[in-house]
Amino acid sequence: MIRTYFNVTILVYILLFSFSSCVTNKNLEYINTDNLQLNSTSFNYIVQKEDLLSVQISSTTKSDYDFFNLQETSNPQLMNQNPYLYGYLVKPDGFVNLPMIGNIKVEDFTISEVENVIKQIASSYFKDPIVKVNVLNFKVSILGEVNSPGEYNIVRSNQNVLHLIGKANDLTEFANRKKVKIIRNDSDNFSKIIYLDLTDPKILNDKNFFLNPQDIVYIEPLRKKFYSVNSLYNAVSVSISAITLYFLLTNN
Repeated sequence: MIRTYFNVTILVYILLFSFSSCVTNKNLEYINTDNLQLNSTSFNYIVQKEDLLSVQISSTTKSDYDFFNLQETSNPQLMNQNPYLYGYLVKPDGFVNLPMIGNIKVEDFTISEVENVIKQIASSYFKDPIVKVNVLNFKVSILGEVNSPGEYNIVRSNQNVLHLIGKANDLTEFANRKKVKIIRNDSDNFSKIIYLDLTDPKILNDKNFFLNPQDIVYIEPLRKKFYSVNSLYNAVSVSISAITLYFLLTNN
């Protein structure tokens, strides 16, 4: 009887492990490579229609530019909650209207190019102006197999998908790192779907690797849903308890 019980228990272990799988370290790695050297692509965000720009001008004399920065606030949290009260919207024609500066073309320019254009015009009004431009409504969402899905505000315009994953407290062990989906709107407001392989080193040279405002990043699950170790132990415990109870009842 004991021998039969032992054989059945071993059989349960074998069956449970055969129907379960473990996530290997290779499944959890990003950019799988050993000694490959790559020149990563430098990314410069291109300003688009409906971008909300924060424009700050400073000069050697603070009173010279105080009036320009009246819309700025010292409370970043308040600005984050109500960005349209503190920024300048890029209109459908690609222009933005700034106090004293007037209407300037910013669409299809990089942030640094916009800063240079504003600086040239501002030089007529201020002494040695310093211009800083940021995108206020640079928000992206990440969903799927991540530990903290949600919408995140991106402060710097050269952030990539890995930066976003870091904000979301990394991917789960069930995430498919070879097939990350990005839903992105182009300048004409048409949506397109982009797939990225986070294990491929060449991704560092892919411009789609870098985030755009309103991106939706979806992390797909692995095709085969793996069992966690805890789930496996629970299943084994329940099975052994059931077998034990069966033999106790049949033995009596």
